[in-house]
Amino acid sequence: MNRLLNFGLFIAFQFCYLEWPPNNSMFLFQAEFEIFSKTESLFQNLTHPIILLGLLTQIVLLTGVFYQKLNKRVNNIAVLLLSILVLFFFLIGILGWNYKIMASTTPFLIFAGIYFTRLRLK
Repeated sequence: MNRLLNFGLFIAFQFCYLEWPPNNSMFLFQAEFEIFSKTESLFQNLTHPIILLGLLTQIVLLTGVFYQKLNKRVNNIAVLLLSILVLFFFLIGILGWNYKIMASTTPFLIFAGIYFTRLRLK
């Protein structure tokens, strides 16, 4: 079940939507493509703390999907850190009354809630 939740968290994170002025918007999977396609500034982009945090936690989630014996503590920390990042996006959506951002982060927050509820019950 954790493998399925990790996969759901990974996919839901990819479809978080961001908007910023003036008239810029994209999903996170599009932003990741932009980061990796600009090879001249790749190192500079990867050393940004938010980008590095998102990338490392996604790697852990994918490792949890394919490798069943992943350390539970590492997986829990990755889900927690990614949840904090998505909660930050959700807060931005609330403060800006942007329903697109709020709606796009909701699936991730639901999966994270299920993940932590199952963790607490064990």
